[in-house]
Amino acid sequence: MGLSNSCLPIKRNNAVSKSKSEQHHETVSNNAIKINEASEDVLLLLPGITRQLAHNIIQYRHVNDGFKQLNEVLEVDGITSKVFKLIHNDITIDTLTPSSSNKKKEPINLNSASYNELRTVPGLTGNLVKRIIKRRERKGSFRFIEDLLKIKGINYVILAAARPYLTIDRQQMTTSMSDSSVNNLYPTLTRNNHKTDTFSVASLLLETLPTELQTILISSPPRHPSSFHDNNNNNMNPNIFRFASWNLQQLTNDKVQNPGVREVICRVILANNFSLIGIQEIGNKEALDLIIKELNSPTIPLLKDWPNRNRGNWKYTMSDVAGQMFQGSEYLGFLYNESVGIELKQASLLSSKTYFTCSPYITIFRIYNKYELVFVNIHLETRRLDDNEIKAVSVLIQAMKNTIKQKHIIIFGDFNNVPTAPEFQALVACNYSYTIQENKDVSPKTTQGSTCVHNIWLSEEAKALSTGNSGVIRDNLTSLWIPSGWTWGGLVSDHCPIWTEFDLS
Repeated sequence: MGLSNSCLPIKRNNAVSKSKSEQHHETVSNNAIKINEASEDVLLLLPGITRQLAHNIIQYRHVNDGFKQLNEVLEVDGITSKVFKLIHNDITIDTLTPSSSNKKKEPINLNSASYNELRTVPGLTGNLVKRIIKRRERKGSFRFIEDLLKIKGINYVILAAARPYLTIDRQQMTTSMSDSSVNNLYPTLTRNNHKTDTFSVASLLLETLPTELQTILISSPPRHPSSFHDNNNNNMNPNIFRFASWNLQQLTNDKVQNPGVREVICRVILANNFSLIGIQEIGNKEALDLIIKELNSPTIPLLKDWPNRNRGNWKYTMSDVAGQMFQGSEYLGFLYNESVGIELKQASLLSSKTYFTCSPYITIFRIYNKYELVFVNIHLETRRLDDNEIKAVSVLIQAMKNTIKQKHIIIFGDFNNVPTAPEFQALVACNYSYTIQENKDVSPKTTQGSTCVHNIWLSEEAKALSTGNSGVIRDNLTSLWIPSGWTWGGLVSDHCPIWTEFDLS
């Protein structure tokens, strides 16, 4: 149990006229708390410090290798100037003698650390530590720090924060891995043990392999999605325009560094002849940049050798922060191929936090120099039938009526509900129709389909341009370089892309 911070006030010494730093050191020299060493319970002795603030102080201390100067405490989440004034004379960073914070703290052995030891590692919550220990008990020792990625809830961001504070016993590794070629991976995987490593474990593994093997692994023959087999003739029709929507599930800079992620996304685009793709759950402003670079100047052999591949001029547009998701801010965006005649005319977020937890991203594209189509990218909150959520689509429709003259409107994205739900009655009332049937699930793990929570809604004018072709892509969404539980060959996202098609003759 923690100690109450009200029952044991800290005694202060009186200082006479000296410099401020001298006064501080004399005042705190006998009984002040060493902030670079104190536990949570000790920090609770300080006036104004709650359990959460004590935890935040320790987290900051671990991430930044200790406090270098006293006013750095103000940078801790939750520490206000008022709180700092209360504790200022009761803490010290112990600059007169080397403190433990200035010595390099020994990393914790991932395979033998206790629950309490692992809880001191930045990024590892109580639930994550329990899963780590449970995994050790069930499957034995970890071979690499990067094996933590196989634990539910641990992603590349958490791994980057935790890696400098963890280690694997080398002797234990030697006895558990006799193959010298596998042992040679260890120095590469741990070479950045003392700084943040933004590359995914898949990228690091790729670097250790011979060029010939890299080529073989990455460039397996492409398989075109069977759902488009009957529509391939449309690819030759210059008036056919294909549009797709895809929730790429926390597409961060770190995730897109994985060559498998880039390969799957680009392969789906090329195999299905998409020229405009709306994307949800983008985690960083620059995340789409690597995708368009791979499309324009491919580095992955499979993409470089793509059959009948025309060099495009791919670009992207990205919203400002539209909302929040699990790992931070969410952005909405589009990829589009300018070389086939797609021009971005206008883009703007609809700011209405009362009705939308993630603001819709409204864009106008001129397609084939013939039509100006309005695309509204949406990611609604998980199903919740409150009044604001039901009104949200009505508010959107009214806002567009008042500000947009174009009538060819496509409203699409991750609605987190079936198209027959009450939220969408406003769309039906305005003669919008949905293209993906209710019994088609967009989860790649539910191949037979159950309910569809992603969709593409067409205004009456947009529907008049539709060929009637649409669907869900389920094939070729995995890569050898994407983790999948305890193995590889995982999915690029838990959501399948959906698509529809227009004839702009």
